[in-house]
Parts: sequence; structure tokens; C-alpha cells
Amino acid sequence: YKGAFGGRGSGKSHFFAELMVEENIRAKRDCVCLREVQKSLEFSVKKLLEQKIEAMNAGAYFEVQDKRILTKRGGHVIFEGLQNHTADSIKSLEGFDLAWVEEAQSLSQRSLDILRPTIRKDGSEMWFSWNPNHESDPVDALLRNNPPNDAIVVQANYRDNPWLPQVLRDEVAYDQKRDP
Repeated sequence: YKGAFGGRGSGKSHFFAELMVEENIRAKRDCVCLREVQKSLEFSVKKLLEQKIEAMNAGAYFEVQDKRILTKRGGHVIFEGLQNHTADSIKSLEGFDLAWVEEAQSLSQRSLDILRPTIRKDGSEMWFSWNPNHESDPVDALLRNNPPNDAIVVQANYRDNPWLPQVLRDEVAYDQKRDP
């Protein structure tokens, strides 16, 4: 388990997107990017991954398609909504090397319960990035309140992001002045 939680602008999504690109350059990896609800690819991290592939000058390692990203090492990256899965259909993800749950604060306990035993291939990993809402959220209960022994969980905030764009710095300054 790898988790990053904290406020917006901290770079959590960018970190995991870059890590996914690096992992797929290094070796054959079958990856799934998940959200609780994903009505279309427009609401997935696909666009962010495409931007990272371009920014990292890694286009030679990937073939970006309409609904997925293929890797030159033979792996692939797909994008799914967990709410659309049943306990039986989630088994199609068995054998995947990596699952990244973006906006994990929205993850239901049911989705977490059917995902965890599915991503169990030797060496597989589950990544979670989220902006905490409530301590009772399932991802917080799993990764902040009583994390598994092998979990790496970090808190990140906008102050930790050296690439925070000026427009967000201006928003922070305004919000701090308006409502400290």
C-alpha cells in the first residue's frame, strides 16, 4: 500500500502519475486507475498520464489509445469506476500489478472490500491519493487510523509542492486573508 493524503495543490496526483509512467518504462506492468464513480474517461487520470508521458519525453514507451494506454514492454493501463463493479466482475482485475485509486476519499467500504483481495499478485501494489473528508471514510480507516504493516502513507499539502503554480499561490493568499 502507498498512500498520499492532504489538501489540494499538494501534487499527490502528479506524483502518482509520474511514478506510474516510470514503473511502466522500467518493466511490464498491468495497471488500473480507479475512482469510485467514473462516468467517462474525461473524469479519469488518463489526461494527466498523457501529459506526464509528454512532459517526461517518454512517448516512445507508450501507445496512447482512446480508452487505454499500452506500454512498449507489453503492459497496459486501463481506467475504471469501482461503483460499476460487482464482486464477480472485479475479478477481471486479478493479475494486475498496480491499482491507483484517485479521489479515494469517495471510496465506499464495499468497493474497498472487493478491491483489496483482487490486487494480490506477488509484488502488486495499491496506491491511494485523497483529500480527507471524515476520519470515518474507509480509506482513512484503512491507511491512516490503522495502516497495514507494509503501508507507506504520507501527508502532503500545498506547502510541500515546490511546483505549486502562482495562480494557486494567489488563491491561498486570498483565502488566508479572507478566512484564516
